[in-house]
Amino acid sequence: MEKFGFNQFGDPTVFERFEQAVPVPKEQQVLIKVLAFGINPYDALLRSGNQQTVRPLPFPIFPGADVVGEIVELGSAVDDYRVGEIVINHRSLGGYSEFVTASTNKIIRKPVSLSIAEAAGLPTAGITAYNTLMHFTHFKHGDSIAIMGASGAVGNLLVQLALAAHLDVTAIAHSRNREYLESFGVQHILAYDAPESLATINRQIKIGVNTSQNPESTQLLNQLIAPNGYFASTTILPTEDQQLADVTYQMVYPRKDQPSLTALQDLSELIDQGLIHVTVHETLPFTLDGVITAHQLLATHHAPGKIIISR
Repeated sequence: MEKFGFNQFGDPTVFERFEQAVPVPKEQQVLIKVLAFGINPYDALLRSGNQQTVRPLPFPIFPGADVVGEIVELGSAVDDYRVGEIVINHRSLGGYSEFVTASTNKIIRKPVSLSIAEAAGLPTAGITAYNTLMHFTHFKHGDSIAIMGASGAVGNLLVQLALAAHLDVTAIAHSRNREYLESFGVQHILAYDAPESLATINRQIKIGVNTSQNPESTQLLNQLIAPNGYFASTTILPTEDQQLADVTYQMVYPRKDQPSLTALQDLSELIDQGLIHVTVHETLPFTLDGVITAHQLLATHHAPGKIIISR
């Protein structure tokens, strides 16, 4: 079978095509023929070597956390899935592959209402958005939440989850993405490229969530948080000298009491109810050139939506 990975760190052209044996599923695993996989910013960090200090991995490295595929073989102890079912698999690595094995506690059936490409764009971004919202167990209907980077992969799903939870959502993104955010029913949209518009709600937001890597955007959001409010981030927090004394700051990490499978199952239900939608920006071919092009596109300020590799 073919896999896509790299034997050195660098730009997207370091990717190579590898031939390896098809894996054999263990007792509690299934063998999945991969139909599509999603491209995530973390994949680019792995490729660049950015994560090697915190997560050292031997070469060759095969990225890929978001997989959709068809079950083609069952482990001997699997009795809750059948061959031919289409499933979503959230994994730590190795998704850039023709076949993968996965434990049954790492897969869910694909929601009927999602296409293959849309389903491949769900796991990492969806789980991150879900975990972020679940950090605020104390919120109540009508509480105000501002989301920086609202048109991004995590941001747009968080916007939709917050709307489904009946929060008062302020979405902050580039002005060119206003219509995209309006399509979700967002009433309050601000542009970080027009920072004067943010001054109108200075220190009025109870919950601020940062999904942006831009320190300037992070600081703009920081100025919106009300006294005794909360600032959570999936990326970076304001520096210590910028943090406000009457605001609680926290990074968002995966919760041990909230397994990824639970998040995917809840997201699947919301999708089938029409409350959550996954946006695909571009689908590229299941080839080495497709993977390289996907990573090149990932580095640009492309229109909203996920980049997917699909058969």
